[in-house]
Amino acid sequence: MPATRPSARVAAATVLVVVAAVGAGLWWALGRDDPDRDCAGLRGDDRVRTVLGATWRSDLPCGELADGLRKATTGGQPGTHTLEQARAMRTVLLAVAARPDHRVHPDVRGPLAAALADYAADTHAVLTGINDTYLTHDAADADAWQDGGGVHVAVPKNQLIGVLRGLSEDPAAYAGLRAADLRQGAAGFAAIGADPVGAVITDPLSRAAAPAGVYDGIADDALRGRDGKARIAWQEAVLRGLAPSGDRPAFTADPTGSLTQGWLQQVGSAPDRFARLRDQASDLVGLWAEAAHQDKDRIGLPALQDRARTTTDRERGEAASQLKQAGS
Repeated sequence: MPATRPSARVAAATVLVVVAAVGAGLWWALGRDDPDRDCAGLRGDDRVRTVLGATWRSDLPCGELADGLRKATTGGQPGTHTLEQARAMRTVLLAVAARPDHRVHPDVRGPLAAALADYAADTHAVLTGINDTYLTHDAADADAWQDGGGVHVAVPKNQLIGVLRGLSEDPAAYAGLRAADLRQGAAGFAAIGADPVGAVITDPLSRAAAPAGVYDGIADDALRGRDGKARIAWQEAVLRGLAPSGDRPAFTADPTGSLTQGWLQQVGSAPDRFARLRDQASDLVGLWAEAAHQDKDRIGLPALQDRARTTTDRERGEAASQLKQAGS
């Protein structure tokens, strides 16, 4: 048999390398988009198995997995949790944060997002990035805690952002989480006294603007992977989830609800409704000033709104950059 020429051997080797690379690329692309892998990975995590306890099975369907996580992390009273439930939520958040690209199975996104929205007071505080109490409880070896205000839970801000992004692949989940955070921001303004000055206004302003910016950055990343009709569909689904429900209550009767509904109504009537989401904090402070009959010149409303936009834009950029880097 004649010897194979060196050039032929090189060509054959090159073909094998290309085939192997293509095969690996296809495996990675298809594997990344395999939702069953996302479910199996979460179900097989020892931390999740611990949370589910006796209800865990190796063949547990994704819908039952999601229902089990929701039951383990929430109770019958909205926004009120036991230490055991808060510890379970912290465990689940860390497990999801450790998943590749923070991917979450489609059947798990909605129920887990609803459970996490029940912890909006905690996630809102984490996303501000300035709450010292939460910063001292977000380390890997930390725990949920209880004080005079109830039970609380914290995880590192960057990990929470990753989890929120995974859940936000579902636009309805994103809308629910953002709406819960909006209410927290509105509650901060609603708690301002009758004659506020200085930090009495700027503190709740910053605490409203930073998380709103994070949610803007999450939306940017969700849209980054979508083109054309898919992009529009995601935006429209978010807006449907954020549509105002019912009449706006009087500020004197329900200040938080009044500010929340008032802003959602502004978004619904805006010429570019989705772009208006970026004005959440600056709009809220304006709505509060009007509803609370504040002297807009005395409190420096234009400067406050500029400050809100600056904080929102900064957090939006940082969140989008973090997510883009993690997904690249």
